[in-house]
Amino acid sequence: MKAKGFSIVELLVVILIFAILASVSIPHITRYYRAYKYNEQVLQVESTLKWAKLIAMERGINTVICVDNDGIKVYNGGLNRTLNCGGQAIRTILKENFVTIQGGPVGFDPRGLAIGNGTIKVSGNDGVNACTQYRVRDMSGYIQREVCQ
Repeated sequence: MKAKGFSIVELLVVILIFAILASVSIPHITRYYRAYKYNEQVLQVESTLKWAKLIAMERGINTVICVDNDGIKVYNGGLNRTLNCGGQAIRTILKENFVTIQGGPVGFDPRGLAIGNGTIKVSGNDGVNACTQYRVRDMSGYIQREVCQ
């Protein structure tokens, strides 16, 4: 009569194969996840800049985008055409732990034109070696995406 099932040695071999595969794939998955989150952060910065420009034109106010330790905040600048990072925050974007956001402030007036020149730079660290910056052109309000030098 033939015994059904697996021996303990066969089971241990299968568990060992799974352990080897997991130990090889987990670092790659973590790196992929961080690159994905970096790209998501870059797109959030871009959409926030475009959103702030649209809100300025839609509501007839000046908007100011400021960078701080927590991330990015968009402020209602009212009718003042200054880059003042204070007052009522109308949108907040939190940054990821392994992403650095620098630069600003950047502003838009009710015509969609930029208030001064400004640059916001998003750079990755801790396994993600990438850098993207957004330059807002003076007066035209054109938002240009560039790779950092």
